[in-house]
Amino acid sequence: MTERQTEMTAPRSTAPARLVLAPRAAGPQRTTLLAWLHRDPRYRALVRDAGPGGGAGGRAGFSDAVIIAVVAQGLLPGLFNLVQSWVDQQRTEVSIRLQVGDSEVEIQVNGRTDAAKLFDEAQRALRPTDPGNEITPEG
Repeated sequence: MTERQTEMTAPRSTAPARLVLAPRAAGPQRTTLLAWLHRDPRYRALVRDAGPGGGAGGRAGFSDAVIIAVVAQGLLPGLFNLVQSWVDQQRTEVSIRLQVGDSEVEIQVNGRTDAAKLFDEAQRALRPTDPGNEITPEG
């Protein structure tokens, strides 16, 4: 294997991914998104409630309950899987703002979304502005 091949398979960016998750306000929830994400021990210390004043910026239909997460990029596929499973169970949607370095993208997660496609969409959206920001899953 050449040095060039090694560079291509290594993660391009070690910058953490910052996420702002805003669940849609669609009535009472059986389980809050925060509680759902905390079921996985990998996310308990990384995902938190934004607290007072951390609302979704007044987006119509979205709750003021905003969740902040700062995770290693390799944890994004698992986090997207958890969000998608919660959305499927609650029959609602979540707006996710994902920031890696200076690049930012907003993704809508609903019952018709596939978690793997979310990851791909995030990767494509972040790539044009900075090729060094490619998200690489842990593995």
